[in-house]
Amino acid sequence: MIVPGSTATAPLHLKAQVVIVGSGAGGSIVAERLARAGKDVLVLEAGPFVPAAKMNQRERDMMRLLYWEAGMRATENGSMGVLHGRGLGGSTVVNYLDCFRTPPRLLEHWVHTRGLPELTPEKMAPRFDHIFEVLHVRKLEESGLNPNNRKLMEGSRALGWSGDTFHRNANNCYGSGFCDLGCAYNAKQSAAITFIPLAMAAGARVYTEVRVDRVTLEAGRAVGVEGWALDAERRPIQPVTVRADRVVVAGGAIETPHLLLRSAVPDPSGQLGRNLHLHPGAPVVGHFPGERIANYEGVKQGYYVGEFSWPLHGHDDDFLLEGIGAPPGIAATVFSGQGASRQATFKHLNEYAVVGVLLRDHDTGTVTAGEGRPKIDYSLSEADALRMKAAVVAAARSMLAAGARVALTAHGEAQILRSEADFDKVWSRSLTAGQMAMFSFHQMGTARMGDRRDRDVVNPEGQLWSVPGLHVADASLFPEASGVNPQVTVYGLADVVGEAIATS
Repeated sequence: MIVPGSTATAPLHLKAQVVIVGSGAGGSIVAERLARAGKDVLVLEAGPFVPAAKMNQRERDMMRLLYWEAGMRATENGSMGVLHGRGLGGSTVVNYLDCFRTPPRLLEHWVHTRGLPELTPEKMAPRFDHIFEVLHVRKLEESGLNPNNRKLMEGSRALGWSGDTFHRNANNCYGSGFCDLGCAYNAKQSAAITFIPLAMAAGARVYTEVRVDRVTLEAGRAVGVEGWALDAERRPIQPVTVRADRVVVAGGAIETPHLLLRSAVPDPSGQLGRNLHLHPGAPVVGHFPGERIANYEGVKQGYYVGEFSWPLHGHDDDFLLEGIGAPPGIAATVFSGQGASRQATFKHLNEYAVVGVLLRDHDTGTVTAGEGRPKIDYSLSEADALRMKAAVVAAARSMLAAGARVALTAHGEAQILRSEADFDKVWSRSLTAGQMAMFSFHQMGTARMGDRRDRDVVNPEGQLWSVPGLHVADASLFPEASGVNPQVTVYGLADVVGEAIATS
């Protein structure tokens, strides 16, 4: 049974062997593993449980229900939107279903540079097999590509670039096109309808609308958490205290360091909240006059170009190109112009194909404890900005190769690219804050895992070096950016943590 905090009429005093804060990919798989091992597991989720029947596919409603800060969270300098899920299932409810097994090159790099012997491709393979089975992961056939993704495939093939269709965690998906607003058809196999029900079937208890404000420490050990039950408007209504033998924090790479910093946990590495990777993303648009592309219809993210990826192909530019789509309200945040000029642009909305750039950022930012909310400080370094420009140019090249009349960038004043002769318009423009629309859908690295307490926040089993009984199980663990959509990597690393707790 899922217990909403909004129904609490008195203070909640709970006990468990293991309390898990967060119910996304990381928290859900740890809950499932520990509950199957016979542990008394309690999951606390700050957001609500939103069943498919309540996912009305309206941006105004679903962004508020399913995202932190209604999808308006951003870096302090405003240079990048930071989107991540808030609700039972976390970001797995609002992602585009892309499932990459962590590339072997990256796993081997982490094994050798971070001292993480459990992350070898051979040891991770059975974990990924289990994850793929539970999530019903299947490779999308080319026949399932919508016109938008087909343009990226055609353009990249014309250029001789390596690409492929995505593996997706979908079951009976027919391409409604509302992936980022939840799935009203339960086709998306999010944690909320896979690992969380499995955990509950094994005995785990789940509370939603419970905000955890502090990890409780006694004699240097984690012994529980404290927070508040929230009403439907996210206002605190009843205090919540939990006593537990172990605490697993799985709130994601923004909320996890925020909670641990507010809890004043000792951190001998000095790295808690640092090493924030955001996978900076930006759209590039191809205009195909007279063709109905309707990028928001069908499977939004169906094809990717891995040609320039280091984890996939050893390329130093280190970015992916992915077909993307967005409903009109979100698209309106990207297109330049105002008033009549923007209206003129939107008259052609269905003629635009969109490519998303996904940069594997090498330089990092920080998360610190702000007043009531996390403070995210991040700017593209000069080196990352140069590679972002290369990615934008590659995306534009793919659209022109597919037959677009022009390619358009997401700069404040859109750059119109008709041929390679126009690419200097991208190379010569600054990417300082506000110069181009950028977004982060993947946050990683703020409590990184490794074998040295002087540089890593948690040990190879996910426990904080400095606090017995306190563990992290989410994308905070990443030693660096994954360079591919990280959903499966989060599940996999968290499963390593869950197994370590279950067998200790």
